[in-house]
Amino acid sequence: RPLRGGNDGPLDHPQDRTFLFWSTPGHFYFGTTGAGLGPLAAGARLGYVVGSMLAPLARCRSSAGRLGCIVAATCAGQAGTAAAAAGSQYRFGVSAGGASTVALVAEYRWDHQGVEVQLGTWGFRDASLSVTAKQYVGSSAVEPFVGVGLWGIAARAEERTGVGLIARFPVGFDARFADGHWAGAAVHLNRALALRRPDPEDRRPPRRAFVPLPEFSYRWRPGD
Repeated sequence: RPLRGGNDGPLDHPQDRTFLFWSTPGHFYFGTTGAGLGPLAAGARLGYVVGSMLAPLARCRSSAGRLGCIVAATCAGQAGTAAAAAGSQYRFGVSAGGASTVALVAEYRWDHQGVEVQLGTWGFRDASLSVTAKQYVGSSAVEPFVGVGLWGIAARAEERTGVGLIARFPVGFDARFADGHWAGAAVHLNRALALRRPDPEDRRPPRRAFVPLPEFSYRWRPGD
């Protein structure tokens, strides 16, 4: 059932407009506002497909149930923007600092968003793995970004292996200095969430303060 948006246009050509949606107990509906925002429209298009698949869940009669279905469709649509948007790319590289002394980096980018995975070490007796979602700003050779992610670390010791889980919030930029090549710098604000120290007798809680750690990186795009 099409909704007419601010430009009084039907939903036959959704690629030009931003989507809004709501639900009834049996169906999901999508409409437009008449403002064209590519990433949101792409996410909403995929969200429409996911919403159709989740339509049976929306038959719950309670308001809480309908709200849960709406949240599920929203998350699926936004997460699916990567698959629906054009111009996606993989980038690979190395980094120094941040979550480790040295790390291998893999990043999947689409439009102005990215998901980055880092695998590194501080001293070859430990391993660090981090996953970070990033939002880039602008389309010039220098692109600032902010992000949020999780960093896990495990370190061997004589008593036992210590492990930690840390939230990280990077602020930085990527600078393209040649086709398919970028140099980057960032400051990660890190806050410990959970910690098991190598010493079984050491049961101090993790520090709750934010700890800034700088990071420098190089990335390239295969095929360039």
